[in-house]
Amino acid sequence: MDNKDPRETTHLEKRNHTRTIIKKCHVCGHINESTREIEKCGQCGKSFLPLNYFTKIHGPKGKYEDLFCDVDELCDTETIKGLYVIW
Repeated sequence: MDNKDPRETTHLEKRNHTRTIIKKCHVCGHINESTREIEKCGQCGKSFLPLNYFTKIHGPKGKYEDLFCDVDELCDTETIKGLYVIW
């Protein structure tokens, strides 16, 4: 039997979870993992476009490298099903 006061609330400690982008290369099949959008395959070197590429290139002009986001800036709905997953 638990002797704790039922009015006492417990607070879960907020953990610092880092989300990860997992992307499968459509050329060699290598699984790439990163906390930022992946620019090239780690195995075969195939270049990748950033997610929402066509939306981003018609927005404010900037460097190509700036089109790649950190994982915290992305939503699951922005990923390409079958090639990306945010974990």
